[in-house]
Amino acid sequence: MPPRQHFLDAQRRHRRTSALSAALVVVALALSGIPLSVLVSPLLVAPLAVLVHLAGLVAPVPADLVAGIDRAFHLLPTVWSAVRRADVDVPWGWLAALFVVPGTVAILLLWAAVRLTFRRTGVGGVLRRMGGRPPRPRDLAEQRAANLVQEVAVAAGVPPPLVLVVDVPSANVAAAGLTMEGAAVVVTRGFLDLLPRDAQQAVIAHVMGSIGNGDLRVAAEILAVLQTWGLVTLLLEAPFLPSSRVSLRFALRTGARSLRGKASAADREQALDRLLAGAGHEGGMDSEELEQLPDIHPLLLLFGYLPLLVVVGPVAIAAKAVIWLFTLVLAGPLVALLWRTRRRLADATAVQLTRYPGALADALRLLAGLDTVVPAALPVHFLFPVWDPLVDRDQSRTDVTSVLLRMQLPLEPRLLRLERLGAMVGAPASIPAGGPDVGLPGIAASIGWTIVAALLLISLLLVSGLLGAGVLYLAGWLLRVLGV
Repeated sequence: MPPRQHFLDAQRRHRRTSALSAALVVVALALSGIPLSVLVSPLLVAPLAVLVHLAGLVAPVPADLVAGIDRAFHLLPTVWSAVRRADVDVPWGWLAALFVVPGTVAILLLWAAVRLTFRRTGVGGVLRRMGGRPPRPRDLAEQRAANLVQEVAVAAGVPPPLVLVVDVPSANVAAAGLTMEGAAVVVTRGFLDLLPRDAQQAVIAHVMGSIGNGDLRVAAEILAVLQTWGLVTLLLEAPFLPSSRVSLRFALRTGARSLRGKASAADREQALDRLLAGAGHEGGMDSEELEQLPDIHPLLLLFGYLPLLVVVGPVAIAAKAVIWLFTLVLAGPLVALLWRTRRRLADATAVQLTRYPGALADALRLLAGLDTVVPAALPVHFLFPVWDPLVDRDQSRTDVTSVLLRMQLPLEPRLLRLERLGAMVGAPASIPAGGPDVGLPGIAASIGWTIVAALLLISLLLVSGLLGAGVLYLAGWLLRVLGV
Protein backbone atom coordinates (compact mmCIF):
# COMPACT_ATOMS: atom_id res chain seq x y z
CA MET A 1 0.00 0.00 0.00
CA PRO A 2 1.42 3.44 -0.88
CA PRO A 3 2.06 5.93 1.94
CA ARG A 4 -0.99 7.88 3.07
CA GLN A 5 -1.32 11.58 2.21
CA HIS A 6 -3.71 14.15 3.64
CA PHE A 7 -6.03 15.71 1.06
CA LEU A 8 -4.99 19.24 2.11
CA ASP A 9 -1.35 18.42 1.33
CA ALA A 10 -2.41 17.07 -2.06
CA GLN A 11 -4.39 20.25 -2.76
CA ARG A 12 -1.45 22.51 -1.93
CA ARG A 13 0.92 20.49 -4.14
CA HIS A 14 -1.43 20.48 -7.13
CA ARG A 15 -2.06 24.24 -6.79
CA ARG A 16 1.71 24.91 -6.99
CA THR A 17 2.01 22.77 -10.10
CA SER A 18 -0.99 24.52 -11.67
CA ALA A 19 0.55 27.97 -11.18
CA LEU A 20 3.80 26.92 -12.88
CA SER A 21 1.99 25.24 -15.76
CA ALA A 22 -0.26 28.27 -16.31
CA ALA A 23 2.80 30.55 -16.53
CA LEU A 24 4.40 28.22 -19.09
CA VAL A 25 1.22 28.24 -21.19
CA VAL A 26 1.37 32.06 -21.39
CA VAL A 27 5.05 31.84 -22.42
CA ALA A 28 4.12 29.35 -25.17
CA LEU A 29 1.40 31.74 -26.37
CA ALA A 30 3.88 34.62 -26.53
CA LEU A 31 6.41 32.54 -28.50
CA SER A 32 3.75 31.50 -31.00
CA GLY A 33 3.43 35.16 -32.01
CA ILE A 34 6.98 35.32 -33.38
CA PRO A 35 5.96 34.49 -36.99
CA LEU A 36 3.55 37.44 -36.94
CA SER A 37 6.60 39.71 -36.89
CA VAL A 38 7.07 38.88 -40.58
CA LEU A 39 3.94 40.97 -41.23
CA VAL A 40 3.90 43.33 -38.25
CA SER A 41 7.44 44.69 -38.70
CA PRO A 42 7.04 45.78 -42.34
CA LEU A 43 3.67 47.32 -41.46
CA LEU A 44 5.45 49.38 -38.80
CA VAL A 45 8.71 50.22 -40.56
CA ALA A 46 7.35 51.04 -44.05
CA PRO A 47 4.80 53.66 -42.87
CA LEU A 48 7.45 55.10 -40.56
CA ALA A 49 9.80 55.46 -43.54
CA VAL A 50 7.07 57.25 -45.51
CA LEU A 51 6.35 59.60 -42.60
CA VAL A 52 10.06 60.36 -42.13
CA HIS A 53 10.38 61.08 -45.86
CA LEU A 54 7.39 63.44 -45.79
CA ALA A 55 8.68 65.13 -42.64
CA GLY A 56 12.06 65.59 -44.30
CA LEU A 57 10.42 67.64 -47.04
CA VAL A 58 9.45 70.36 -44.57
CA ALA A 59 11.98 70.07 -41.76
CA PRO A 60 15.35 68.46 -40.96
CA VAL A 61 15.12 64.82 -39.80
CA PRO A 62 17.68 63.35 -37.35
CA ALA A 63 20.33 61.44 -39.26
CA ASP A 64 20.28 58.59 -36.72
CA LEU A 65 16.58 57.99 -37.43
CA VAL A 66 17.15 57.86 -41.18
CA ALA A 67 20.15 55.55 -40.71
CA GLY A 68 18.15 53.27 -38.41
CA ILE A 69 15.33 52.90 -40.94
CA ASP A 70 17.83 52.25 -43.73
CA ARG A 71 19.53 49.58 -41.63
CA ALA A 72 16.18 47.91 -40.93
CA PHE A 73 15.54 47.67 -44.68
CA HIS A 74 19.02 46.22 -45.25
CA LEU A 75 19.08 43.60 -42.50
CA LEU A 76 19.02 40.74 -45.01
CA PRO A 77 22.26 41.81 -46.79
CA THR A 78 23.81 42.51 -43.39
CA VAL A 79 22.99 39.01 -42.10
CA TRP A 80 24.25 37.47 -45.33
CA SER A 81 27.52 39.39 -44.99
CA ALA A 82 27.85 38.28 -41.37
CA VAL A 83 27.46 34.65 -42.44
CA ARG A 84 30.15 34.95 -45.12
CA ARG A 85 32.61 37.30 -43.41
CA ALA A 86 34.18 37.16 -39.96
CA ASP A 87 34.57 40.95 -39.68
CA VAL A 88 30.81 41.58 -39.82
CA ASP A 89 28.74 40.94 -36.69
CA VAL A 90 25.23 39.53 -36.74
CA PRO A 91 22.84 42.31 -35.62
CA TRP A 92 21.12 40.22 -32.95
CA GLY A 93 19.55 43.23 -31.26
CA TRP A 94 17.96 44.43 -34.48
CA LEU A 95 16.75 40.93 -35.34
CA ALA A 96 15.09 40.55 -31.94
CA ALA A 97 13.59 44.04 -32.01
CA LEU A 98 12.09 43.56 -35.48
CA PHE A 99 11.30 39.85 -35.73
CA VAL A 100 10.59 38.67 -32.16
CA VAL A 101 9.16 41.55 -30.12
CA PRO A 102 6.47 42.90 -32.52
CA GLY A 103 4.74 39.55 -33.09
CA THR A 104 4.99 38.59 -29.43
CA VAL A 105 3.46 41.88 -28.32
CA ALA A 106 0.77 41.65 -31.03
CA ILE A 107 -0.44 38.19 -30.02
CA LEU A 108 -0.43 39.08 -26.31
CA LEU A 109 -2.55 42.17 -27.08
CA LEU A 110 -4.97 40.05 -29.13
CA TRP A 111 -5.14 37.52 -26.29
CA ALA A 112 -5.89 40.30 -23.80
CA ALA A 113 -8.60 41.63 -26.14
CA VAL A 114 -10.25 38.19 -26.43
CA ARG A 115 -10.17 37.73 -22.65
CA LEU A 116 -11.52 41.22 -21.96
CA THR A 117 -14.25 41.02 -24.58
CA PHE A 118 -15.60 37.55 -23.80
CA ARG A 119 -14.64 37.20 -20.13
CA ARG A 120 -18.27 36.67 -19.06
CA THR A 121 -19.01 33.90 -21.55
CA GLY A 122 -17.10 31.11 -19.84
CA VAL A 123 -16.78 27.60 -21.26
CA GLY A 124 -20.31 26.34 -21.03
CA GLY A 125 -21.64 27.25 -24.47
CA VAL A 126 -21.20 23.76 -25.90
CA LEU A 127 -22.68 22.12 -22.81
CA ARG A 128 -25.68 24.45 -22.74
CA ARG A 129 -26.40 23.66 -26.39
CA MET A 130 -26.65 19.94 -25.59
CA GLY A 131 -30.34 20.37 -24.83
CA GLY A 132 -30.17 20.31 -21.05
CA ARG A 133 -33.43 20.72 -19.15
CA PRO A 134 -34.36 21.13 -15.47
CA PRO A 135 -35.00 17.94 -13.48
CA ARG A 136 -38.58 16.70 -13.69
CA PRO A 137 -40.43 17.17 -10.37
CA ARG A 138 -41.88 13.64 -10.45
CA ASP A 139 -38.68 11.85 -11.53
CA LEU A 140 -37.05 10.42 -8.39
CA ALA A 141 -33.64 9.84 -10.03
CA GLU A 142 -33.44 13.40 -11.31
CA GLN A 143 -34.62 14.87 -8.02
CA ARG A 144 -32.03 12.77 -6.19
CA ALA A 145 -29.29 14.27 -8.38
CA ALA A 146 -30.56 17.76 -7.59
CA ASN A 147 -30.55 16.92 -3.87
CA LEU A 148 -26.98 15.58 -4.12
CA VAL A 149 -25.82 18.81 -5.73
CA GLN A 150 -27.44 20.77 -2.89
CA GLU A 151 -25.83 18.51 -0.26
CA VAL A 152 -22.37 18.94 -1.73
CA ALA A 153 -22.95 22.71 -2.03
CA VAL A 154 -23.86 22.86 1.67
CA ALA A 155 -20.69 20.90 2.54
CA ALA A 156 -18.62 23.31 0.43
CA GLY A 157 -20.37 26.39 1.82
CA VAL A 158 -21.34 27.71 -1.60
CA PRO A 159 -24.69 28.45 -3.26
CA PRO A 160 -26.02 25.39 -5.12
CA PRO A 161 -25.63 25.69 -8.90
CA LEU A 162 -28.35 25.03 -11.42
CA VAL A 163 -28.86 21.36 -12.38
CA LEU A 164 -29.55 20.37 -16.00
CA VAL A 165 -30.33 16.90 -17.33
CA VAL A 166 -29.32 15.78 -20.84
CA ASP A 167 -31.32 12.89 -22.27
CA VAL A 168 -28.48 10.72 -23.62
CA PRO A 169 -27.69 7.12 -22.59
CA SER A 170 -24.01 7.76 -21.86
CA ALA A 171 -22.99 8.25 -18.23
CA ASN A 172 -21.17 11.49 -17.44
CA VAL A 173 -21.40 14.84 -15.67
CA ALA A 174 -19.73 18.22 -16.17
CA ALA A 175 -19.96 21.87 -15.20
CA ALA A 176 -20.87 24.87 -17.35
CA GLY A 177 -20.44 28.57 -16.66
CA LEU A 178 -17.61 30.65 -15.24
CA THR A 179 -18.19 31.13 -11.49
CA MET A 180 -19.99 29.23 -8.76
CA GLU A 181 -22.85 31.75 -8.80
CA GLY A 182 -23.47 31.34 -12.53
CA ALA A 183 -22.49 27.68 -12.94
CA ALA A 184 -24.65 24.73 -13.89
CA VAL A 185 -24.04 21.03 -13.26
CA VAL A 186 -24.96 19.06 -16.39
CA VAL A 187 -25.75 15.36 -15.81
CA THR A 188 -26.70 12.78 -18.40
CA ARG A 189 -29.61 10.41 -18.02
CA GLY A 190 -27.22 7.46 -18.20
CA PHE A 191 -25.33 8.84 -15.21
CA LEU A 192 -28.55 8.84 -13.18
CA ASP A 193 -29.64 5.37 -14.28
CA LEU A 194 -26.35 3.45 -14.09
CA LEU A 195 -24.51 4.77 -11.01
CA PRO A 196 -25.51 4.20 -7.37
CA ARG A 197 -26.06 7.09 -5.01
CA ASP A 198 -22.61 7.11 -3.37
CA ALA A 199 -20.88 7.03 -6.75
CA GLN A 200 -23.05 9.87 -8.03
CA GLN A 201 -22.30 11.96 -4.96
CA ALA A 202 -18.55 11.40 -5.31
CA VAL A 203 -18.44 12.40 -8.99
CA ILE A 204 -20.71 15.40 -8.37
CA ALA A 205 -18.37 16.41 -5.51
CA HIS A 206 -15.47 16.21 -7.99
CA VAL A 207 -17.32 18.52 -10.39
CA MET A 208 -18.36 20.92 -7.61
CA GLY A 209 -14.79 20.94 -6.30
CA SER A 210 -13.58 21.71 -9.80
CA ILE A 211 -15.92 24.73 -9.97
CA GLY A 212 -14.89 25.93 -6.52
CA ASN A 213 -11.18 25.58 -7.37
CA GLY A 214 -11.63 27.89 -10.37
CA ASP A 215 -11.21 25.22 -13.04
CA LEU A 216 -13.87 26.81 -15.24
CA ARG A 217 -11.77 29.98 -15.32
CA VAL A 218 -8.68 27.90 -16.14
CA ALA A 219 -10.58 26.17 -18.94
CA ALA A 220 -11.74 29.57 -20.21
CA GLU A 221 -8.10 30.71 -20.29
CA ILE A 222 -7.12 27.59 -22.25
CA LEU A 223 -9.88 28.23 -24.76
CA ALA A 224 -8.91 31.92 -24.91
CA VAL A 225 -5.42 30.90 -26.09
CA LEU A 226 -6.93 28.72 -28.83
CA GLN A 227 -9.43 31.44 -29.75
CA THR A 228 -6.60 33.97 -30.01
CA TRP A 229 -4.86 31.75 -32.53
CA GLY A 230 -8.17 31.47 -34.36
CA LEU A 231 -8.48 35.27 -34.45
CA VAL A 232 -4.96 35.57 -35.88
CA THR A 233 -5.79 33.01 -38.57
CA LEU A 234 -9.03 34.80 -39.50
CA LEU A 235 -7.19 38.13 -39.73
CA LEU A 236 -4.63 36.62 -42.11
CA GLU A 237 -7.18 34.77 -44.23
CA ALA A 238 -9.87 37.47 -44.37
CA PRO A 239 -8.39 39.27 -47.43
CA PHE A 240 -8.71 36.07 -49.47
CA LEU A 241 -11.54 33.89 -48.09
CA PRO A 242 -15.19 35.03 -47.89
CA SER A 243 -15.96 32.59 -45.07
CA SER A 244 -13.11 34.01 -42.98
CA ARG A 245 -14.38 37.54 -43.59
CA VAL A 246 -17.87 36.56 -42.46
CA SER A 247 -16.56 34.89 -39.29
CA LEU A 248 -14.21 37.76 -38.51
CA ARG A 249 -16.92 40.36 -39.07
CA PHE A 250 -19.31 38.49 -36.79
CA ALA A 251 -16.67 38.04 -34.06
CA LEU A 252 -15.64 41.72 -34.16
CA ARG A 253 -19.23 42.97 -34.20
CA THR A 254 -20.20 40.67 -31.32
CA GLY A 255 -17.08 41.70 -29.41
CA ALA A 256 -17.92 45.38 -29.77
CA ARG A 257 -21.49 44.77 -28.62
CA SER A 258 -20.21 42.64 -25.73
CA LEU A 259 -18.03 45.48 -24.48
CA ARG A 260 -21.14 47.68 -24.41
CA GLY A 261 -23.11 44.93 -22.62
CA LYS A 262 -25.53 44.47 -25.53
CA ALA A 263 -24.46 41.08 -26.93
CA SER A 264 -26.58 38.06 -26.03
CA ALA A 265 -25.04 34.94 -24.50
CA ALA A 266 -25.88 32.97 -27.65
CA ASP A 267 -24.06 35.49 -29.88
CA ARG A 268 -20.99 35.50 -27.62
CA GLU A 269 -20.86 31.72 -27.62
CA GLN A 270 -21.21 31.60 -31.40
CA ALA A 271 -18.45 34.18 -31.82
CA LEU A 272 -16.10 32.12 -29.66
CA ASP A 273 -17.02 28.99 -31.60
CA ARG A 274 -16.11 30.76 -34.84
CA LEU A 275 -12.74 31.76 -33.40
CA LEU A 276 -12.11 28.15 -32.40
CA ALA A 277 -13.13 27.01 -35.88
CA GLY A 278 -10.68 29.51 -37.35
CA ALA A 279 -7.83 27.80 -35.51
CA GLY A 280 -8.93 24.36 -36.75
CA HIS A 281 -7.28 22.54 -39.64
CA GLU A 282 -10.37 22.32 -41.86
CA GLY A 283 -10.58 24.76 -44.76
CA GLY A 284 -8.26 27.75 -44.72
CA MET A 285 -5.83 28.84 -47.44
CA ASP A 286 -5.83 25.37 -49.00
CA SER A 287 -9.63 25.34 -49.47
CA GLU A 288 -11.54 25.64 -52.75
CA GLU A 289 -12.57 29.18 -51.80
CA LEU A 290 -9.09 30.43 -52.66
CA GLU A 291 -9.45 29.22 -56.26
CA GLN A 292 -12.28 31.71 -56.86
CA LEU A 293 -10.92 35.16 -57.71
CA PRO A 294 -12.86 38.12 -56.30
CA ASP A 295 -15.20 40.03 -58.59
CA ILE A 296 -13.26 43.31 -58.74
CA HIS A 297 -11.76 45.56 -61.43
CA PRO A 298 -8.96 43.78 -63.40
CA LEU A 299 -6.39 46.47 -62.54
CA LEU A 300 -7.22 46.21 -58.84
CA LEU A 301 -6.99 42.44 -59.16
CA LEU A 302 -3.61 42.60 -60.89
CA PHE A 303 -1.92 45.31 -58.83
CA GLY A 304 -3.73 44.88 -55.50
CA TYR A 305 -5.15 41.46 -54.84
CA LEU A 306 -2.51 39.26 -56.50
CA PRO A 307 0.53 40.98 -54.87
CA LEU A 308 -1.27 40.75 -51.52
CA LEU A 309 -1.91 37.07 -52.13
CA VAL A 310 1.74 36.43 -53.03
CA VAL A 311 3.06 38.25 -49.93
CA VAL A 312 0.45 37.54 -47.25
CA GLY A 313 -0.80 34.16 -48.50
CA PRO A 314 2.35 32.16 -47.65
CA VAL A 315 2.55 33.94 -44.29
CA ALA A 316 -1.06 32.97 -43.51
CA ILE A 317 -0.34 29.34 -44.36
CA ALA A 318 2.87 29.37 -42.33
CA ALA A 319 1.17 31.05 -39.36
CA LYS A 320 -1.54 28.40 -39.25
CA ALA A 321 1.07 25.64 -39.50
CA VAL A 322 3.03 27.24 -36.65
CA ILE A 323 -0.12 27.41 -34.55
CA TRP A 324 -0.63 23.69 -34.98
CA LEU A 325 3.02 22.88 -34.33
CA PHE A 326 3.06 25.00 -31.18
CA THR A 327 -0.20 23.50 -29.96
CA LEU A 328 0.98 19.95 -30.60
CA VAL A 329 4.61 20.21 -29.49
CA LEU A 330 4.86 23.02 -26.94
CA ALA A 331 1.56 24.48 -25.72
CA GLY A 332 -0.40 21.22 -25.92
CA PRO A 333 1.75 19.24 -23.44
CA LEU A 334 1.85 22.23 -21.06
CA VAL A 335 -1.93 22.68 -21.23
CA ALA A 336 -2.42 18.95 -20.66
CA LEU A 337 -0.10 19.01 -17.65
CA LEU A 338 -1.96 21.99 -16.23
CA TRP A 339 -5.38 20.39 -16.73
CA ARG A 340 -4.40 16.96 -15.35
CA THR A 341 -3.11 18.75 -12.27
CA ARG A 342 -6.47 20.50 -11.88
CA ARG A 343 -8.22 17.12 -12.16
CA ARG A 344 -6.07 15.75 -9.33
CA LEU A 345 -6.87 18.83 -7.27
CA ALA A 346 -10.59 18.24 -7.90
CA ASP A 347 -10.19 14.61 -6.77
CA ALA A 348 -8.62 15.79 -3.50
CA THR A 349 -11.40 18.36 -3.08
CA ALA A 350 -14.04 15.67 -3.64
CA VAL A 351 -12.45 13.63 -0.84
CA GLN A 352 -12.53 16.73 1.37
CA LEU A 353 -16.23 17.28 0.67
CA THR A 354 -17.44 13.68 1.02
CA ARG A 355 -14.82 12.27 3.43
CA TYR A 356 -15.23 9.06 1.44
CA PRO A 357 -12.38 8.49 -1.07
CA GLY A 358 -13.55 4.94 -1.68
CA ALA A 359 -16.78 6.18 -3.29
CA LEU A 360 -14.88 8.19 -5.91
CA ALA A 361 -12.59 5.24 -6.62
CA ASP A 362 -15.60 2.95 -7.08
CA ALA A 363 -17.30 5.49 -9.34
CA LEU A 364 -14.20 5.81 -11.54
CA ARG A 365 -13.90 2.04 -11.87
CA LEU A 366 -17.57 1.81 -12.79
CA LEU A 367 -17.42 4.65 -15.32
CA ALA A 368 -14.35 3.04 -16.94
CA GLY A 369 -16.57 0.19 -18.09
CA LEU A 370 -19.44 2.40 -19.33
CA ASP A 371 -20.03 4.61 -22.34
CA THR A 372 -19.02 8.11 -21.19
CA VAL A 373 -18.90 9.90 -24.56
CA VAL A 374 -21.36 12.76 -25.03
CA PRO A 375 -21.06 13.52 -28.79
CA ALA A 376 -22.18 17.17 -28.62
CA ALA A 377 -19.48 17.92 -26.02
CA LEU A 378 -16.52 16.38 -27.87
CA PRO A 379 -14.63 19.68 -28.38
CA VAL A 380 -14.66 20.27 -24.59
CA HIS A 381 -14.37 16.67 -23.44
CA PHE A 382 -11.71 17.69 -20.93
CA LEU A 383 -14.41 19.39 -18.84
CA PHE A 384 -15.76 15.95 -17.91
CA PRO A 385 -14.08 13.99 -15.10
CA VAL A 386 -13.81 10.88 -17.31
CA TRP A 387 -13.89 10.24 -21.05
CA ASP A 388 -13.06 7.50 -23.51
CA PRO A 389 -9.21 7.46 -23.73
CA LEU A 390 -9.44 6.62 -27.44
CA VAL A 391 -10.40 10.26 -28.09
CA ASP A 392 -6.68 11.02 -28.54
CA ARG A 393 -6.57 8.62 -31.51
CA ASP A 394 -9.62 9.98 -33.31
CA GLN A 395 -8.32 11.01 -36.75
CA SER A 396 -11.69 12.35 -37.92
CA ARG A 397 -11.65 15.43 -35.68
CA THR A 398 -10.79 18.77 -37.29
CA ASP A 399 -11.22 21.13 -34.31
CA VAL A 400 -8.12 22.68 -32.78
CA THR A 401 -8.75 20.98 -29.43
CA SER A 402 -8.08 17.65 -31.14
CA VAL A 403 -4.35 18.27 -30.66
CA LEU A 404 -4.74 18.75 -26.91
CA LEU A 405 -3.72 15.19 -26.07
CA ARG A 406 -3.76 13.39 -22.70
CA MET A 407 -6.14 15.84 -21.07
CA GLN A 408 -7.78 13.03 -19.08
CA LEU A 409 -6.20 11.25 -16.13
CA PRO A 410 -5.29 7.57 -16.72
CA LEU A 411 -7.36 5.36 -14.43
CA GLU A 412 -4.69 3.24 -12.73
CA PRO A 413 -2.45 6.11 -11.43
CA ARG A 414 -5.60 7.98 -10.45
CA LEU A 415 -6.80 5.09 -8.32
CA LEU A 416 -3.37 4.83 -6.69
CA ARG A 417 -3.52 8.50 -5.73
CA LEU A 418 -6.97 7.96 -4.23
CA GLU A 419 -5.56 5.02 -2.31
CA ARG A 420 -2.99 7.35 -0.80
CA LEU A 421 -5.91 9.52 0.29
CA GLY A 422 -7.55 6.55 2.03
CA ALA A 423 -9.53 4.66 -0.62
CA MET A 424 -9.60 0.86 -0.54
CA VAL A 425 -8.64 0.16 -4.14
CA GLY A 426 -8.69 -3.31 -5.57
CA ALA A 427 -7.80 -4.42 -9.08
CA PRO A 428 -9.90 -2.34 -11.46
CA ALA A 429 -12.29 -4.26 -13.65
CA SER A 430 -11.51 -2.27 -16.77
CA ILE A 431 -8.47 -0.03 -17.17
CA PRO A 432 -8.35 2.00 -20.39
CA ALA A 433 -5.26 1.98 -22.55
CA GLY A 434 -2.75 4.71 -21.85
CA GLY A 435 -0.98 3.56 -18.73
CA PRO A 436 0.43 5.71 -15.96
CA ASP A 437 1.71 9.21 -16.62
CA VAL A 438 4.63 8.92 -14.21
CA GLY A 439 7.88 6.99 -14.01
CA LEU A 440 10.83 6.65 -16.37
CA PRO A 441 8.73 6.53 -19.59
CA GLY A 442 6.99 9.75 -18.58
CA ILE A 443 10.32 11.44 -17.72
CA ALA A 444 11.85 10.29 -21.03
CA ALA A 445 8.81 11.59 -22.91
CA SER A 446 9.08 14.97 -21.15
CA ILE A 447 12.77 15.27 -22.04
CA GLY A 448 12.00 14.33 -25.63
CA TRP A 449 9.23 16.94 -25.88
CA THR A 450 11.57 19.56 -24.40
CA ILE A 451 14.27 18.83 -27.00
CA VAL A 452 11.75 18.91 -29.86
CA ALA A 453 10.27 22.16 -28.55
CA ALA A 454 13.73 23.75 -28.30
CA LEU A 455 14.62 22.72 -31.86
CA LEU A 456 11.26 24.02 -33.07
CA LEU A 457 11.80 27.35 -31.34
CA ILE A 458 15.30 27.76 -32.80
CA SER A 459 14.05 26.90 -36.29
CA LEU A 460 11.13 29.28 -35.85
CA LEU A 461 13.43 32.14 -34.85
CA LEU A 462 15.74 31.55 -37.81
CA VAL A 463 12.99 31.20 -40.41
CA SER A 464 11.01 34.12 -39.02
CA GLY A 465 14.07 36.36 -38.96
CA LEU A 466 15.16 35.52 -42.50
CA LEU A 467 11.64 35.80 -43.89
CA GLY A 468 11.02 39.08 -42.11
CA ALA A 469 14.35 40.51 -43.28
CA GLY A 470 13.45 39.48 -46.84
CA VAL A 471 10.05 41.18 -46.64
CA LEU A 472 11.63 44.34 -45.23
CA TYR A 473 14.27 44.37 -47.97
CA LEU A 474 11.53 44.01 -50.59
CA ALA A 475 9.53 46.82 -48.95
CA GLY A 476 12.61 49.06 -48.91
CA TRP A 477 13.29 48.35 -52.60
CA LEU A 478 9.68 49.16 -53.47
CA LEU A 479 9.82 52.45 -51.57
CA ARG A 480 13.06 53.38 -53.37
CA VAL A 481 11.41 52.63 -56.70
CA LEU A 482 8.53 54.91 -55.72
CA GLY A 483 11.03 57.63 -54.82
CA VAL A 484 10.44 57.60 -51.08
